[in-house]
Amino acid sequence: MFWKNRKIIFYIFLFLFLAAVLIWSFIFSQRPASVLNSLENGKTKVVFFDVGQGSSVFIVAPNGNQALIDGGPGSQVLGKLGGQMPFFDREIDVVILTHPDADHLNGLIEVLKNYQVNEVIDTCIEDSGNGYAEWKKLIEEKRIRHLCAKAGQKIKLADNAELDVLFPFVSLEGMKFSNTNDSSIVMEFVSDDSEILLTGDAEAKTEHQLLNSGVGLESQILQVGHHGSKSSSSQEFLEAVSPETAVIQVGANNRYSHPTAEVLERLKRIGAGIFRTDQNGDVEFLCGISGCVIIE
Repeated sequence: MFWKNRKIIFYIFLFLFLAAVLIWSFIFSQRPASVLNSLENGKTKVVFFDVGQGSSVFIVAPNGNQALIDGGPGSQVLGKLGGQMPFFDREIDVVILTHPDADHLNGLIEVLKNYQVNEVIDTCIEDSGNGYAEWKKLIEEKRIRHLCAKAGQKIKLADNAELDVLFPFVSLEGMKFSNTNDSSIVMEFVSDDSEILLTGDAEAKTEHQLLNSGVGLESQILQVGHHGSKSSSSQEFLEAVSPETAVIQVGANNRYSHPTAEVLERLKRIGAGIFRTDQNGDVEFLCGISGCVIIE
């Protein structure tokens, strides 16, 4: 009887062990292909989410570190993240708010509520919006590390992948803006030989400041400023960036008529290929030594 009981116990443990192996094999097989591509090929995945009339960019570095820049106007970003991250991954390394306009901010509030965020970066300006007050309250309640953006900051995601803050030139902490677009963070994502310029809602005023600063702007990919508004993407700025590809994050049939015909014409003039989230959905790239390649 003793040996019979030991044999039964052995088979029970063997069954449980094999079941655990099968379950975890299934879980890891469900990791989105985008994550597998990044981790296995040593490349970084950059996704311009289609979140309607707003902006949200998600980055997965080769080591699995993740950055989310802006969150769009609502909760759509949660579904987008669910399509890019394994279902058991509820942690995002860094979340960046370029400026506190609702079409960039509101989705990030939902992200803070639903994910563990290790670090937040924004401009720390003063703004009276209810959404911005909730954003700051969540950061404090969850005790998230909070940094104020300033040119020169480097956000290291991996040995070969980082975000470099180009604007604002000085800390804007506590400052008020009648036009919050003038406070928008501008960053350059760099991965090996790949460069992507992320402009948020920066307008011509900021573009001219960047041009006059002498900072290098040339990038393979440009996130077109302010959803293709005519107040952004000046011809001089576009010529300095000289992108091969321009991505416009914009909602279908939006009331602002974004992107404007003027901006589309300027982009064509410099020979940039144009992708629009209202027409193309999520726009995804794999970036590495050989530059960024779009994933069709």
